[in-house]
Amino acid sequence: MSGSGIEKFINSVSFFEAFNEVEKHKFLSHQTCFEKFKENDIVFKQGELGDSLFLVLQGQVGLYRLGDINTVEGRVSLKKEVEKHITNLKSGVIFGEVSMLTNCKRNVTARVFSKEVVLMKISKKLIDSLNHLTQIKFHRQLLLSLAIHLDNMNSQFIDLKYEYDEYVKSHS
Repeated sequence: MSGSGIEKFINSVSFFEAFNEVEKHKFLSHQTCFEKFKENDIVFKQGELGDSLFLVLQGQVGLYRLGDINTVEGRVSLKKEVEKHITNLKSGVIFGEVSMLTNCKRNVTARVFSKEVVLMKISKKLIDSLNHLTQIKFHRQLLLSLAIHLDNMNSQFIDLKYEYDEYVKSHS
């Protein structure tokens, strides 16, 4: 994706709607924040510390989580760690923000799902380099993004709870 391609894309992403052209240019002037990945490349691993968030500009990123699965064979409970595919993120989606904001370890692994991905990496250092008004706009947009993610997760939880309750009721 060329410089003009990135600028065109940023102008089409709702996250950047609140920013004026000068503020958008400030983001674009940090060429080191644009990274290209190939299929199956790892953006970050579960358990790593994260001081940045990512915006998918082109392609798809898959989120995966390692966890213990309890398997019962007879009376023996075996624990084995497996990687579970959580979701795929498409162009325009922000991810990795929770670790950046909380200084907690990443709770998923982000791996390139498509042939190629272009990401915008926004670090705390980049945010700190912005003027105060632009930082406020950035944080407002980030809060809006988090609220939308939370609302989507709540809807998914309610749907799963309903399906589970219906399943239990039909098998009672």
